[in-house]
Order: sequence, then structure tokens, then C-alpha cells
Amino acid sequence: MQGLSTKAVLGRAALIGLVTGIPTAIIWADMQGEELDGTVLPLAMFLLAIILGTVGARLAGLPRWGVAGLVGGSATWVLIDALAVLVPVPEPELFGPLPALVVPVYVVGGVVGFALSAWSFMSPLRWWAVALAVVVPLGSWGAAQYKPQILAWFEVRSFERSGVPLIAPAIQGYRLVHVDLNAAGQREPEPSTWLEYWRAATPNRGFSEIQVTVWPAAAGNPRDSCLAVTENYGVPLRCKSLPGDRWVRTGAGSSWVTVFARSGDALVMLNGSGIAEADLVAALSTFRPISAYELAMVA
Repeated sequence: MQGLSTKAVLGRAALIGLVTGIPTAIIWADMQGEELDGTVLPLAMFLLAIILGTVGARLAGLPRWGVAGLVGGSATWVLIDALAVLVPVPEPELFGPLPALVVPVYVVGGVVGFALSAWSFMSPLRWWAVALAVVVPLGSWGAAQYKPQILAWFEVRSFERSGVPLIAPAIQGYRLVHVDLNAAGQREPEPSTWLEYWRAATPNRGFSEIQVTVWPAAAGNPRDSCLAVTENYGVPLRCKSLPGDRWVRTGAGSSWVTVFARSGDALVMLNGSGIAEADLVAALSTFRPISAYELAMVA
């Protein structure tokens, strides 16, 4: 059976990966949230993957079946462990006691792990393929352990490459609670950042929020931006100019005030509820540079 073609070896290895991955994935998915010793479940899954993989490799007649089963089982466990972090298991009440729709995602670990391993140990031995069989599972597992840091890095890079000036107001009494980066598209010809500030309610005043949008200067000018909308929810809006090319938009009977202005090389809009017009205009002078890291940590 050592003369199997590459296609036959990969096909049999993929089948073994399915047989090995399914019970391992079921155990992992079904035990999420259980009060178990943190070292017992992973060790049991690892041993199960090794045993099933080795037996399956022997029955399938894979080349170097003993080593292929050991490495394939290990790769399966590591990849499933990584996917268990990268792809969260839904709450049991969504799919019943076993979130079965998630199991096929984890089974990919078995198929890929065994296919790589079996291919690596075909004759003649390919050392670069052996290295690939080790690097792929361990790389996936390592990436899963550092998922928050990796996502944060991508967030930072997104802000750095967005083309939006990295500025934000430092409004006294308010804290920045949310940031969105909006890419340019059909509805928005220019990219923008959207920032939301909250001021908590006290016995003497109510809750207040300020929404801030920052565009590149090429997005337009304060006057045209203010006049672009003339009505909101049936309420007529009006714009008035202030010195320094600043424009204020208000609506009859509405508590919202919107201010448009330039800040350096950016067009900015401040939209406030429960805040006096003068305070919103005064917030324009608080804009300062902000790092992509600071924005990403709030996003």
C-alpha cells in the first residue's frame, strides 16, 4: 500500500481527518462553558485525536502511518484549538445543547492537519512539506492566542491608511465612547471617522451626547455641508453662519444642534443633543491630533 498516488493519499488522509475531527469538535463544542479543569479537557482531546488518527492511518495504509498518525492527530488538535478561539461557539440556547452548525468549521482542522501530514510523509520524504505540516497548525494556534492583539493591529493600520485626518476634540466633561471608520464608497465619496462622546446625567442635568464626524478637506466646505440637508423627520432646518467659516444648523422644536467647520486639513461636523449651541461651537477649539492607536482602542 506504500505505492499509493498523491491523490489517493490526500483523499484517505482527508477522510481520516473527518473521522478524527468530528468527535473532537463535538466534545469541544459541547463542553464550552462547563466547569472543568482547564488542563483535563485539552489533554483528553489531544489523546483522542492521536489515537483516532493513528488507528485511521494504519487502516488506510498511509505511508509511515505511525508518524503520520501522530503528527496528523497533533495538527488536528492544534488547528481545532485555534479555530475554537477564532470562531466562537454560539450560546447553547440558539442551536440546542449541541451547536452542530459550528462543528463543520472545526472539522476543517482535521482535514487540513491530516492532509498536510500524510503528504509530508510520502516517499521520498519532503522536508519542506514536513516543515509546512508543523508551521501551519502551530501558526494558526499562535494566531488564535493573540487574536485581540492581531485585530487591534489591523484596526490601527486601517486608521493610519484611511486618508482621514487623525484628529478628535477633547470636550470637557465628555468621554469618547465609540469610534467608527467609514470607508469611501458609493454613498460617501470620501472616507470619514465617526466619534461618539457621552456626558453622564447628574441630579442637576440630563444625559448628553455629541457625535463628531471628521472628513478630509476635499469632502466639501462647511457652508455647502450645512445647506445639504434642509429637513429632518419633517422638521424644517435652517443654517446660519458664524465668523471663521463656521456654520450652525438647527431645527424648530428640535434639541439637536449641528456645527460645521474646518479644523486644519479636515472638515468636521459636531452634532449635539442636550447641549447649548455656544458650548458646541466652543468645542471646535478643542480639536487635537490623536493617534491611530488611541482611536483603535475605542473602536
